[in-house]
Amino acid sequence: MAANIEIKAPLADRAGVQSRLRDMCADEQWTRRQLDTFFSVPRGWLKLREEDGRVELIAYTRSTDDAGPRASDYQVLPVHDAAAMSELLARVAPIDAVVEKQRTMWLWRHTRIHLDRVAGLGDFLELETVLDGITEEAAMAECDEVIAALALDRSTFLAVPYRDLIAV
Repeated sequence: MAANIEIKAPLADRAGVQSRLRDMCADEQWTRRQLDTFFSVPRGWLKLREEDGRVELIAYTRSTDDAGPRASDYQVLPVHDAAAMSELLARVAPIDAVVEKQRTMWLWRHTRIHLDRVAGLGDFLELETVLDGITEEAAMAECDEVIAALALDRSTFLAVPYRDLIAV
């Protein structure tokens, strides 16, 4: 099990955010197409992610009471056969949404900055400050530092995953 501190927000000024990321000396890691198939589960979220030849099953929980920054717990399991896993899961947990996006990931200290172009929804930004070798308090402080450096408007933060935005 892993954990992070995260936020999600609409991204109105992608070029401006990319410029601020460069000013912070953040490291652009990659750009990939991701297809997330969400399955209906009684608690949290379960998705099968297909990404440029890699496949992972991701289970996660987090509060939707506020938009954060807030803690999220997750577990990732590599999968070798996306179609077989999807068929197996759909036997007991119906597919309730499919989210297609192009994601560019930047890295700054412990924070993964995702610039997402989500099919049918538009551009979004996600921050995930990973609790790997740092405390939750330190992760929260780092997340706040990135929010300030990127000039993000906290009133725009979203409490739900893309799955829920597509379902609306």
